[in-house]
Amino acid sequence: MKDLKNLDWNEIIERLSGFATSEIARTELRKTLPLSTPEEAQKRFQETAEISVLKRHGLRPHMESLDLFASWYQRLTRSAVLKLLEFKDVRHFCLETLALNEILKTHSTNYLEELRTRLMPAEEPLSAIDQIMTPGGDIRSDASEKLHHLNEEKTSLTRQIHNALNKLVKDFQIEHLLQDRFVTTREGRWVLPIKSGMQHSFRGIVHAASQTHQTVFMEPEDVVPTNNRLREVEIEIEHEIERLLIELSNYLATLKFKFDETKKVLVEADMRLAQGELMVHLNAEPCEFTSTKLLLKELRHPLLVSNKKNVVTNTVELNTNRRILVLSGPNAGGKTVLLKAIGLATQMARCGLPICADKGSTLPFFEALIIAIGDSQSVDADLSTFAAHLKTLDYAVKCKGPQTLLLIDEICGSTDPEEGAALARSFIDTYSDNKVFAVITSHLGALKRGWSENSGIINGSLDFDKNSGPTYQFIMGVPGQSLAIQTAKRAGVSDKIINKALTNLSPEQRKYQEGLSDIDRMRQEVLTLQNQLSAELKKNTKQKEKYENLIIEFNKDRENRLEKEVRKAADNIEELIRESKVKDVFRRHENLQQIKYDLPHIIKGVAKSEITDEQKAISSAEDFTKHFPSGSSVYILSLGRDGIVQGQPNSKGEVPVLSSSMRLLLNWRDLKPALQSQNPTQKVLRKSRNFSYSPAADSDRVVDLRGLTSEEAISQLEIQLDAASLGSEDRVKIIHGHGTDTLKRAIRSYLSRSVYVKKWHAGTADTGGDGVTWIEL
Repeated sequence: MKDLKNLDWNEIIERLSGFATSEIARTELRKTLPLSTPEEAQKRFQETAEISVLKRHGLRPHMESLDLFASWYQRLTRSAVLKLLEFKDVRHFCLETLALNEILKTHSTNYLEELRTRLMPAEEPLSAIDQIMTPGGDIRSDASEKLHHLNEEKTSLTRQIHNALNKLVKDFQIEHLLQDRFVTTREGRWVLPIKSGMQHSFRGIVHAASQTHQTVFMEPEDVVPTNNRLREVEIEIEHEIERLLIELSNYLATLKFKFDETKKVLVEADMRLAQGELMVHLNAEPCEFTSTKLLLKELRHPLLVSNKKNVVTNTVELNTNRRILVLSGPNAGGKTVLLKAIGLATQMARCGLPICADKGSTLPFFEALIIAIGDSQSVDADLSTFAAHLKTLDYAVKCKGPQTLLLIDEICGSTDPEEGAALARSFIDTYSDNKVFAVITSHLGALKRGWSENSGIINGSLDFDKNSGPTYQFIMGVPGQSLAIQTAKRAGVSDKIINKALTNLSPEQRKYQEGLSDIDRMRQEVLTLQNQLSAELKKNTKQKEKYENLIIEFNKDRENRLEKEVRKAADNIEELIRESKVKDVFRRHENLQQIKYDLPHIIKGVAKSEITDEQKAISSAEDFTKHFPSGSSVYILSLGRDGIVQGQPNSKGEVPVLSSSMRLLLNWRDLKPALQSQNPTQKVLRKSRNFSYSPAADSDRVVDLRGLTSEEAISQLEIQLDAASLGSEDRVKIIHGHGTDTLKRAIRSYLSRSVYVKKWHAGTADTGGDGVTWIEL
């Protein structure tokens, strides 16, 4: 990892991990290592590309609940009773699981669907928690039937005590005994503040004294029995809550293996989403793997892209005929940046991360990456900078084959140029014989010439404009000038030093510099042609992508049209089936002719001839409130269905109405008196096909909710209570069974809050037992 650090790999990993939303995913991403095979890397590319679509559409589920997972999960596996705060953490985990599930549904791809199918169905544990806890983490007062009754009794007892104490506080006969006119609690008992020294004149029990001892807090004798009962009720509430928490903990413990698997999915999803975000952030693309060619199209250094710098792109190509690139050029010309960009692209590809290069890039799946960049000096190992450099070069000699990439910066550059060049040529020749890929930078003049065409070694350079400085454009096949004197000028070195340096050049060096100037002119011509060719290729590529996208859009549009036609046909068939069932009901109805007569009005709304005197009298929102107080039945013209008024019109004239389990805001002009007596099909049309309900003429309404989830059951129950209320029915029988008690608790919790229900009770042995709940409307 030390060598990778010199490649800027640590900075890439930190930016990658920064996109994760959980610490556990960030930790795993910091351990990113190369994958074992090119097939694994290609699979990772595909996964990252699929999940990056979510980021492109602004969808990014969070997984912060993972950081709290270990604490409550370990207690759950030890069969411990979870604390309220831990239940809240479990609820957060379930909510994030459901959120991820919903987001994955929006884009159906193989990998996203595979992730989704591995998630646990979190609705049931979430529903079980919500039945006994509020979103804020407190116990619900109606978490169970017993708890509901105990809390009601506690409220009643507290009210009695308050009334008694307030009466005493206002009693002028004991006014001289009171330190202050308020009621408070001490040691769990309701007390009055009595002046110190006056307690013997007040009949009651002393529970505490103030810090100044000026006040004693006494419980009046008259409220002691009520206070005693209140304390008993509070203890019973604590026991009932403990029972509920034990029961819920035991239920969640049965799901521990599903929790663990879902946690793994969330960690994986968080990591892949982070990789997808990095892909979008860097505008990166997957590459292909081949053992014969390294082609990086429009390569960019990822850190420059991440920092939003004005990045110059370069295309680098090596193959079996030219495996080793010797890169030269001026100081500060971009050689090391290009070297690192190649190395980072290679390492990212090995790790399954899309690279900062255009589509169509290819790389060998390098098994070995040898890096000699930066200062490798080691005082502990008694190695100088040059000795450490040579040790790395010598180690690279042992690596053979096209699965190795060498990245060497300034080969043998920190010693005598003549001896350094001799050593460098020897190393490079050996690397060529070993058939490895390599990119090597150097300022040594001897390495810029003298390579045979069959050696597999090719020169390259980064362009330099003598007027404006480095252009950072890569040119293949042409060595570069080091331009030390020009670089010194740009760095601000004085003219006196520059002129003296020029006179120190040998005649041969001056001649060589003139020759390089001619080469530089030809290089500029080559670069111009290269840029023109590159622009033409980009244009052709964009045109190709445009036509390919048009074909894809056409195929999608065709599939969508076919799907719509299929859905339309299915709806028509369903409508025919539904009409057939309604006709069967009508034939059994004693008022068949009247129903047929009224059917157009049922469908289209209330006919003008049916407008009553009461309706004519309603000309404003105030009139509507007088004629239709909360709880009134109304007919909704725009929907063609009945509803129940839930409140008064607001400033816009909108009235809250409950209809078929939906809470609506409708203008008062859209509401008319319910036509119950003139609409004999009302109850028939409200029949649900998801559960059994078959009312007889003289029997109570029976609603069978067995086999449904909690959410489905509550939804269907709301519809049935709506219908029963509109039908002026007195009571309803609900069959929910026993099972795990989850459904029963959900139904009874809902009934405790329902506006329809006057009271409810469990069935007796003669009326169905605890698997049945009776409701009085």
